[in-house]
Amino acid sequence: MRFRRLELLRYGGFADRSIDFGDGSVDLHLVVGPNEAGKSTMLQAIGDLLFGIHGQSRQNWRYDYGDLRLRALLERDATTLDVTRRKGNSKTLLDADGSALPDDVLAPFLAGIDRPTFERMFGLDHGQLREGGEAILK
Repeated sequence: MRFRRLELLRYGGFADRSIDFGDGSVDLHLVVGPNEAGKSTMLQAIGDLLFGIHGQSRQNWRYDYGDLRLRALLERDATTLDVTRRKGNSKTLLDADGSALPDDVLAPFLAGIDRPTFERMFGLDHGQLREGGEAILK
């Protein structure tokens, strides 16, 4: 699975922010920016889009929980999926027309990866990198 586009429609401090990852000719992207630019928010947004927005998400400081929205264009083999994630308890995935999708529609794209595995493999943040470096030094 790869992201072709990620949109933070209403999430954290962002509104209608879109990140285009291209057509697949390049498969490595580094996201860099100064402190407080939104790198950690974007990382959390990816996890929330794939696995659901936590019930007590910290990303509601600008928008009410019911207004939180993320959207992405995902690609797997020759299949693409344009999906929006809203905060809620069920039917939180929507298609491009706003109709509810089955809760398991992302399963083929995730290939069995759950949130803890995703965060362990792809979710390194500053604190985790620091802890890892200190563990290596010990």
